[in-house]
Amino acid sequence: MNNEEIMTGVELEIILKAGKILLSSGAEISRTEDTMNYIARAMNFKYLEAYVSNRGIFATAKKADGTEITRIYNVPEVDINLSKIESVNALSRRITQKNITIEEIESELNQIDTMSDYSFFWRLVAYTLGASGFSYAIGSSITDSIIAGIIGLILGVYMCTIKRILSSDVLITILGSILIALLGNLFIHFELGSNLSVILLGAMIDIVPGVPFVNAIREYSQNNYNTGITLMMGALLTCISMAVGVAVVQSLLFNTQMIPLYTSNLDTNSLTSMFMRSIMAGIGKLRKRILFDSFYNCYIYRNCKTYKTTTNPKKTLISNITL
Repeated sequence: MNNEEIMTGVELEIILKAGKILLSSGAEISRTEDTMNYIARAMNFKYLEAYVSNRGIFATAKKADGTEITRIYNVPEVDINLSKIESVNALSRRITQKNITIEEIESELNQIDTMSDYSFFWRLVAYTLGASGFSYAIGSSITDSIIAGIIGLILGVYMCTIKRILSSDVLITILGSILIALLGNLFIHFELGSNLSVILLGAMIDIVPGVPFVNAIREYSQNNYNTGITLMMGALLTCISMAVGVAVVQSLLFNTQMIPLYTSNLDTNSLTSMFMRSIMAGIGKLRKRILFDSFYNCYIYRNCKTYKTTTNPKKTLISNITL
């Protein structure tokens, strides 16, 4: 193997690794393909033929000198991390400007790939705020909102630890919904809460598959039907798992009446009440920012525009980002 082939292989590895980070962080296929093509053109590839699915990347690239190479990358389970997506996009812009070396690109991709998530404490805060905020926003009382927050906190402990034991998302979701329904009914049974419906709905928001639904629709709109069907079926299976867990508890253990939302004590005539519920909905939205790593890190990238490496404090991973 000559030096040109070796160099072409390294460059293609960089392209595929960038694509793998994007896919495994929850990016849609079109974004992944566009980013890979931008990097390939910046590296003077004559063409890049890539087939991207939600679980793998198959690519063949050819340089202007005729050197051709093929690679296949497996993509693991998706763990949504918007900071990684934004970081790879920012790095691709630097690559297209051709002011960065191959070694620097490899180093920075490795650092993006190993970027740390929020701590256990902040994830618990996210689950608590999400459950409490959305419960109050859809019409619960302050007491029921606090109860939903407590259930969300316990659910957060469960979700952050159960994946060390179980690998099945379906089973994890069923057990999580059983936990939510069980705790909600216990609070109602001991007369600590009043409206089981809004308590459960508030706590359930923490496991609703919103992002897979959105990504599935995006893939459909871009004619990626195979991936769209896969994501949609996964989201629907999660919803069914949530319903199964609640149904098991309600039918076998409790017979607590589920009060329809339209009969709840939602004060729609008070502007103050509607304003407070809007504020709580915004606070609940912070859950997504924390769990998907799109608040703290993105704030640093957009304002400080610097990400310091552990190997060289003077070197910046991302600089002069314009978003």
